[in-house]
Formats: sequence, structure tokens, C-alpha cells
Amino acid sequence: MEKTLLMLILIIKIILTIFASLLGLFLLILIFPTRFKVNGTFEDDQKQLRAGVSFIYGFLRFFLRWENNTISFSVALLMLRVPVWKKSLAEPAKKPKPKKKEKKGSSKLSAIDWISFAGKVAPKIMKPIHFKTIDGDMSIGFKNPAATGLFLSTYYMFRYTTKYLKRIIIRANFTKLGIWGKIEIDGLIHLYKYIPILIFAYKNYKRRIREKKGGSKWLKI
Repeated sequence: MEKTLLMLILIIKIILTIFASLLGLFLLILIFPTRFKVNGTFEDDQKQLRAGVSFIYGFLRFFLRWENNTISFSVALLMLRVPVWKKSLAEPAKKPKPKKKEKKGSSKLSAIDWISFAGKVAPKIMKPIHFKTIDGDMSIGFKNPAATGLFLSTYYMFRYTTKYLKRIIIRANFTKLGIWGKIEIDGLIHLYKYIPILIFAYKNYKRRIREKKGGSKWLKI
């Protein structure tokens, strides 16, 4: 009985230690500045994109790489880097499941609703970011030319909400599917500043859902 009790106490201590360590790591990630870097080159014969996020002055890092039609993801702790996931985009895609018919009175937001929502939230998301480098000149085309036009009009609607997006030029390609050009972004974020932004976004989203259902509009953002 005594051995069982001691074993139980040991297990509880281990669980509490792991929980306290994870909580401490999470708080450090929130407090210390997070550095991110993205650079990509997109040509007809070669397309590559590299993205990295560094937490706690490089103690914990995440890397995403897209090159030669392959996406890979890896994690680094101090000097130890471990590959986590890799996938070839050349693999045959699974057949999409048939879409279910939406019921009348659906509360789902339309594309216009999402654009309006993004118009309120996007400037707040950009505000805490301190860019060191931001530069881009790209051409983008979707399978549906209407989607290309919608994407471009939405981007240019947000482009002048912050001075940084003015440095990224995006053109529409209505004849070909793909992305071409170059982009380079480097900056710092204090993640704790996003806590009130997430609360704002959640309240704004819930208000729009209520309005879509025809419910109360008492909560105003």
C-alpha cells in the first residue's frame, strides 16, 4: 500500500513538473519577442519558399520549406534540428467529398461577410508587427478568374490600411494558374499583444453570426 502511494505521488509530481514546464515555456514565448522570416522566389522553372519562426531568442525554432514541389516542416531546439513532416505535392489528390446542401437560414458567413470582417480585424493584426524587411513583387492567378479578381480587389482594399503592405506589389494573372515573382519579409512580434486582438476578433465574429441568424444586435464592436 505504501509503495503504491509513493508511486502515485511520484507520478503526480512528474505530471505537475511537465505542466509547469510547458506553462513556463508558453509564458516565455508570449513575453519574449518572436522573430519571423519569409523569403520566396517563384519562377516558371523553379519555385521555392522558406519560412522560419524563432522563439525565446532562438531557443525554439520552426522551419517550413517548399521546394521542387515538396513541402517539409522541421523543429529545432537550441542546436538540435529534427525533421517532422514532409509531403510531395505531386502525389495524386484525394477526391473531394460531395458537398452537403446548406439548410435554409444557415448562419455561415458569405464571402462579403468575411471581407468585411477581415477589414476590421486585419489592421489590428498588422499593428503589433515590427518589420525589419518587407519587399515583394508578385503575379498571382487562380483557376477561376473571378477568384483572382476577388483576391486582388480584397488585397488592394487592405493594402492602404498599413504603410507596410504598400511595399508588396501583387498583380493579377487571369490566364494562368500559379504564382510568380519574389517576396522577402523579416520582423518581430510580441505575441502577448495579440490577446486583446483575439478577443476583439472573436466578439466581432460572434456578433456577425448572430446578425446572420437574425438574432440580437446588442453587442457592438
